[in-house]
Amino acid sequence: MTKRAMTDEAKALKAQAIIDKAAEMFASSEYDKIKMSDIAIAMNMSKGILFVYFKTKESLFFHLLCTEYEKRLIRLTEMIQASQIQKFDDFKDLVMTELIELVDHNPLYIRLEAMRSAVLEQNVDAELMLRLKTNLYAEMMKMTALICENNILDPSEVMDIFQAQGSIIIGCKLSSMIPAELEAIITENGLEGFKRDFKTDVLRTMKNYLDGYKRDSL
Repeated sequence: MTKRAMTDEAKALKAQAIIDKAAEMFASSEYDKIKMSDIAIAMNMSKGILFVYFKTKESLFFHLLCTEYEKRLIRLTEMIQASQIQKFDDFKDLVMTELIELVDHNPLYIRLEAMRSAVLEQNVDAELMLRLKTNLYAEMMKMTALICENNILDPSEVMDIFQAQGSIIIGCKLSSMIPAELEAIITENGLEGFKRDFKTDVLRTMKNYLDGYKRDSL
């Protein structure tokens, strides 16, 4: 068993290693099937030491979500800097392009975001949650300032749109998730029309929202 890291730098590195291991396990398993004891074994540490770093499984996976969201903000900033947002349609193209990239290449983020309010935020220390969200909000505002340089939108409008996008992602993802036993019944009875396609639903819903937002702002 590994000993508990003592320096702040070593603790941070160990915490990140635990987060990375959780991400690796989550890529091939459902959240409900992953136990903290499994993560401890995979990290070659006792469960007691694991709980020193993360008091709950929800806390661990909320950290993972925040890590993925930070990566998303970095990528979004790169995309903004590479584009020229001169009108609302340019911003709309940015949002839709980034959403397609998320859906196609970052299923980890999508799954975590879909669990955020219903699962992950239910058993996380309020002070910790506030600190993590405050850090992300500061990074979000930096990105928002780049979008608003040409006064196409103001910061509150940009925040509204990205908050709406988060709700759309959650709603469309949850509606596309069918229990295995129900999916078997649907397939056996030729009821494929009852299945929802997440990518189709989320892109259509976001596009309709942005089109409506533009009309309402004119």
